[in-house]
Amino acid sequence: MCFAVRVITYILELAVTYITKTEVTLYFLSGLGADSRAFKYLTFPKNVKPVFIDWLTPYKNEPLQSYAKRISEKIDSSQPFILIGLSFGGILATEVLEFIKPQKTILISSVARRQELPSYYKLAGLLRLNKLLPSKATNRSNALTYWLFGITEAKDKSLLDEILTSTNTDFSKWAVNEILNWKRKTSPKNIVRIHGNKDRVLPIINFQPNHLVKEGGHFMVVNKANEISNILEVEIGAS
Repeated sequence: MCFAVRVITYILELAVTYITKTEVTLYFLSGLGADSRAFKYLTFPKNVKPVFIDWLTPYKNEPLQSYAKRISEKIDSSQPFILIGLSFGGILATEVLEFIKPQKTILISSVARRQELPSYYKLAGLLRLNKLLPSKATNRSNALTYWLFGITEAKDKSLLDEILTSTNTDFSKWAVNEILNWKRKTSPKNIVRIHGNKDRVLPIINFQPNHLVKEGGHFMVVNKANEISNILEVEIGAS
């Protein structure tokens, strides 16, 4: 009897060890013009493998859906995975879901359908105001940019400056146009929303986030990285 108990205990311990060590792959889509630096302060459990997807160069006048299909081909969907999109990356993630099926999709500081965009974005798209923007307008920061992103600390301003100055302006102009003219009307199922209540770039409109980050602005993945990391750990464990 004692021997049987020891065997069962040993098997259970092996099972627990296997489960806790099973690798979870997270694929990250960053914000407009940003890259993996936007996620540099996030921390992950040891069994998590983060993969930061690099942007592709859009074809001339390429629709967002076509671009999403090409991005989806950079993801190994033969194994379980979680998709995480930040800002524009979240918008793109909703389109990627048309081609692959993650265990879970997490949107950070993002929107899931056109009805969640501010009305002035939609008006700007209708009037094609984005076509009037000079190329350099998307890769410069100033006091207004810092305010919109909710940034006050010098190190955060420096990081945003660094990200924006290295932005591909052609990509940014394409992405802005796709955001302003986005057509998706329904929110995908099985998505988790993490959003700040002080987000000025994409304020909370027509949706309720699963996780509301108090005093969180559009740059909260950086300046509230500990809180975002804790939320992600909970969601990863629940997937």
